[in-house]
Amino acid sequence: MKPPGRHNFMAANLKELHSALKHLTWQANQIANGDYSQKVDFLGDFSASFNSMIHQLAEREAKLKHQSVELSDMVELIKSIMDGLKDWIVVIDSESKEVIYTNQSANQLFYDMEIEKYTCGNKCELIEQLRKQSQDCKVSIFEYTCPRSMKILRVKSFGIKWNNKAACVHYIQDVTDECKYHEQVEEMAYTDELTGLYNRRYCMKQLERQLSQKNEFSFCMIDLDGLKYANDNYGHASGDRYLKTVANEMLKISRTTDIVCRIGGDEFAILFLNCASDIALKKMKQANLSIESLSEGFSMSISYGVLHIEAGMNISPETILMWADKKMYALKNTKKHSKSHGR
Repeated sequence: MKPPGRHNFMAANLKELHSALKHLTWQANQIANGDYSQKVDFLGDFSASFNSMIHQLAEREAKLKHQSVELSDMVELIKSIMDGLKDWIVVIDSESKEVIYTNQSANQLFYDMEIEKYTCGNKCELIEQLRKQSQDCKVSIFEYTCPRSMKILRVKSFGIKWNNKAACVHYIQDVTDECKYHEQVEEMAYTDELTGLYNRRYCMKQLERQLSQKNEFSFCMIDLDGLKYANDNYGHASGDRYLKTVANEMLKISRTTDIVCRIGGDEFAILFLNCASDIALKKMKQANLSIESLSEGFSMSISYGVLHIEAGMNISPETILMWADKKMYALKNTKKHSKSHGR
């Protein structure tokens, strides 16, 4: 079929339509390239719809640019805030495991990104741990003790999109002083102020621990003979010296693995770990002889009861104290009876 000739009455209209569509195609390409100044005025009602669409696109583009500027300013503000923190912030790419951001504190005290050097030396176990953590980054908290500085670091990690890439943010705090403070508070909570020994609370806690671990041990309950007499007749300062003397002798017969406690006014207790009862009794006799030899002005001695706990024995801490207490008072009564009969 031949195309219509130029003298055909439809030729002019088709040529005009072709020209309009060609120009419209060019305008559409301009719009696609971000030129929203294009306007159409030769297509009737379609022109109004087309121009309205262009206006909406222009407004949306302007809004997005404004939001982008605001977001960029916000990012810079956040980075400035992070640079002002004394805590370290390290961002690691989840795929490449490369460090992609450090705040100023981390850059100075931990890892310099520009020269790729660790502040504490050529190798850092923490950064390797952070890289492993970054592979499948989840919200987590752990503590790490630096083997060089002995600082305790608390690391909080969480996943994030960083420059449209999966990354892991590690927020690192030096909690050395905080941990030492908690240790001191705990030590105070578990320590007898006068003797420096562990207190009753710690004794009960350790009994529960040894029983839960099904360990074998010998438990010794100790009572000072005549402490009230010393306080009433020689003053409380003498009574305190009596308590301290007994505490020192208890420490002398104990190993570093044993647990020595003052559990009451004139009562002490020792957990002899992995120790048979006959060995514990020998130790207590030795301590009593030493205490008696240190008597000044008034007689000093101790009464004691030893209870052996087999591994895996089903018994409560309270029952252990009760049975050991009975054994201790049996010895005390025997001593009183012997004294009353002049033996």
